[in-house]
Amino acid sequence: MMKATLIPSVVLTTALAAATPGTLAGDGKPGDYDDICTCVDPHNGVRKIPVLIRDFKASHPDFEAGVFGRDEGIVKKDLGADGRPVYAGETFTTHGKEAFDQWYRNVPNVNTSIPKTLEMTEVTPGFYRYTNSSFFPIDGEGFGNQGFSHNYHFTLETHLKFFYVEGGRFKFDGDDDLWIFINGKLAVDIGGVHGRTEKTVYLDDIADELGIEPNNTYSFDLFFAERHSVHSSFRFETTFELQCL
Repeated sequence: MMKATLIPSVVLTTALAAATPGTLAGDGKPGDYDDICTCVDPHNGVRKIPVLIRDFKASHPDFEAGVFGRDEGIVKKDLGADGRPVYAGETFTTHGKEAFDQWYRNVPNVNTSIPKTLEMTEVTPGFYRYTNSSFFPIDGEGFGNQGFSHNYHFTLETHLKFFYVEGGRFKFDGDDDLWIFINGKLAVDIGGVHGRTEKTVYLDDIADELGIEPNNTYSFDLFFAERHSVHSSFRFETTFELQCL
């Protein structure tokens, strides 16, 4: 099995700028890839997924705050008009709308954006995985490790599309916060500062809630946050062929 890696991407900024999160590009058919962002290598089955990571200072109120636990309900059920999660109201691990709105938006002197690429390998035909039990993709970058053994204070987002076929699933295993929106609707909510948490979603079970039907292409928006030392892991699996916008 090929080892999953994370490598810098020199085309990500252009690709994200050209794509509107939460919407589809092209004709919406499977295999319709953007020329700027090629998601699949036909020679080895590796799917290169563009992600945007934002590094934060440990002094940010929502990071390294010393509060722990699952904290569902941080974000609203519908993705915002700008393709970002909408803050639902103060919770025990967050500290208001102004602070949360900085997680997935560029704010000078508060965060710094770093484009990367996740490589998902095709483990078996039609089954893709990215796994990293020591997920520290920006060690020494951005604001640096700030006296910690790793850079523990960052968010990650990616905006893709996929062709929905019956029987498909997504699985996540990691920490901390993780939200997945399908067709602009919240499908996975694992908010909070917590240890490794596993969640598997079978889209057939929630298709009506998401407003999706088989044999159609829909948007896929993933938001992740690592907010506290001393561990970080990220494992994502799917039977769907994620495609760039």
